[in-house]
Amino acid sequence: DSWAAQNDSLIPIADSMERPLFARVMIRFAGREEEGLIRSRSDRLDLGLLYAPTSGSYLGVGLAAEESSSDVLYADGRARGQTFGPRFDAGLVINPTWSVGIRYDYLMYKGDSEVNVQTPGGRLNIARDSEYTRQYMQAGLMARITSVQLPWLPEGSALRWSNGLQMIQNHYEPAVNSLGQVATEPFGRTEHLSLLRTGLNYSQNISQDGLWSMFAEVAFDYEIDTNMAFPIDDRAGRVYSAALVRQLARGKRVQLLVDRFQHNNDDRSRNSVTLIGVIDF
Repeated sequence: DSWAAQNDSLIPIADSMERPLFARVMIRFAGREEEGLIRSRSDRLDLGLLYAPTSGSYLGVGLAAEESSSDVLYADGRARGQTFGPRFDAGLVINPTWSVGIRYDYLMYKGDSEVNVQTPGGRLNIARDSEYTRQYMQAGLMARITSVQLPWLPEGSALRWSNGLQMIQNHYEPAVNSLGQVATEPFGRTEHLSLLRTGLNYSQNISQDGLWSMFAEVAFDYEIDTNMAFPIDDRAGRVYSAALVRQLARGKRVQLLVDRFQHNNDDRSRNSVTLIGVIDF
């Protein structure tokens, strides 16, 4: 199972201008645990600028820093590392229903890991340094439909349909471990994964003042291209989500999100609980 807590804020720098500029601060703490197998943490800080050339578009640039750690319990191993690099974002409202968005990260990782192996001669420690670059790209087309477009929808509700492509590539630098051996990666020096996702979301106000709402979502995933499908090849999956949202003020909200990731063969199914805060000053 996994958990996360995240806060994403926009702080106006020049909001009185026709083309406003904002500072963006995103903080995320996340962890995952599989009893007796693995325990991991990944904490991230993003700092950047967001520029709105029109009322229906934005461009963003920033820097991301991440601290990660994992304890591989089944192999008596551990890994620690830091990641740093630029992030780019852009979005455009096409019309009252449709919008598009894109995000690209180029991150550089440096860290170390070790594993302890039982041999006839006793316990053997194998350690190594790791360096790799991680490129991540996400592009999506989204539709938001309310009672304005569909009069039969209840007041205070909305339907959202999202279609996205996510791509990740890790490229590892050559490394030699503490035994003087050339280290090998499980899927080679370059790992890649491309994923298609489509999802339908329904949200509804549950209080008369509009401060409380909830939503439910179902999404379908399919890994269209990967070299990391061995020995587990379980490419298709579904994500079931539900959330309770509290609007604190304009531009400020908190939501508790519960996800169920269900793969067809049930090889990588898991649960996740996330607490998200959004604060726009």
